[in-house]
Amino acid sequence: MKHPFAFFTALWLLPMAALAATPLPDPFAPHLDGKAPEILRELPGTNVVPGNISLRQVLFRSRDGAEIFAVIATPKAPGKHPGMLVLHGGGGSAEVDKAMAWAQRGYVAVAPDLPGIADPKKLLHTKGKWSGGKYGEGRWVATPDASASVICDEVLSAMKSLYLLRAQPEVDPARIGVVGISWGGYMTTMVCGLAGDQVRAGFAVYGCGFYEMTSQLSGPKSTLGGMPEDERARWLLHLDAGRRAPGMKAAFFIAGAANDFFYWPRAVQATLDAVPGEKNHVFAPNANHKIPLPGGTIFPAKSAEPFKPTAFQPYPTPTGSKANWLAMEVPFFDFHLKGLGKPLPKVTVEPAADALIARFKVTAPHPVTKAEVYWAKANDDVLKREWLGLPAVALADGRYETKLPAEAADWFAVVSDDRPVSVSGNLIHLATPTGK
Repeated sequence: MKHPFAFFTALWLLPMAALAATPLPDPFAPHLDGKAPEILRELPGTNVVPGNISLRQVLFRSRDGAEIFAVIATPKAPGKHPGMLVLHGGGGSAEVDKAMAWAQRGYVAVAPDLPGIADPKKLLHTKGKWSGGKYGEGRWVATPDASASVICDEVLSAMKSLYLLRAQPEVDPARIGVVGISWGGYMTTMVCGLAGDQVRAGFAVYGCGFYEMTSQLSGPKSTLGGMPEDERARWLLHLDAGRRAPGMKAAFFIAGAANDFFYWPRAVQATLDAVPGEKNHVFAPNANHKIPLPGGTIFPAKSAEPFKPTAFQPYPTPTGSKANWLAMEVPFFDFHLKGLGKPLPKVTVEPAADALIARFKVTAPHPVTKAEVYWAKANDDVLKREWLGLPAVALADGRYETKLPAEAADWFAVVSDDRPVSVSGNLIHLATPTGK
């Protein structure tokens, strides 16, 4: 058995060596002051708003005179509430529905536009140098430094939105969560790394760091890989969320798809390895940008509490996707930010004398409903890689194991409980399959 991160460490240390002799200033340093941004004006809303929350639509100032649109959804119940920063994915815009759903659960939620990953055509109020541009334009730039990239604007929009959230009078700033999908999952990782103890819990859906381990370096639509080496090194140094992960103080969760077209499992695992504190994750086998596991992107037609928001248009929906990306976001944040319920299960891989014995221990406060091991043959094509499942045999003291076939190159465990939620153990790379 080989530790997964060690296998890839050299890949990201090499480009950093090119910058070692000339340290570069952090482009975010002048902006990360913890102060709420200036609200320029409030906009009239057209959304159907349930009676138990209020909704504000605001424009705030970002760098270089940019104007950023965000919504602030607040429960009408008195007292201090936990806060939730909701970050949209690539091609999206401010997640108004999800902000309202979080507010219905008792969270103050802020959902901003994220220029740099948003579709410019959807930015009706957000304005800046990206206005009128094409989707994806200006991301893969770090000349003369990383501040030239529109991803820098995305990061600043998210961080200023975090400060806006923390400053709301109804918010308990000691109980702040961040959730986002895809590019918003990258941004969740970035915010948690940059914000340190200003965030208590983060949940990244698909997104992570270490972009040189994703399709963006070696895939057919590579753009990071097409940059000159020195420019790529600058981008990775300051804009890659994996390099920011050591600054995390939040309890952190990544939901990864094992056949994701963008965020490959090795990048997810490298990000987890870089997080110094409490962390957890799930890998969904044979899935691309979906988590078709209990507690994931499979929503029951009639949800049970606490997953179902109070009914209002457009709820309830058969998929539940307008309220959450994954159902298990709710028990995760309710535990970490409200002290309700119990923690998610934890899977810890244990060593075995035989490398083909997949052994792990499960710490689970709820009954385990399924424990499996998924393995795959060596295959560099992430999208086409087949993960084959094996039932794990329960031993004593929460331990499980199964025997892998000789051609296995990688494996991970998946465990579900009765809430339902699903988690995984680390991705384990077997350096040389014994079947070769």
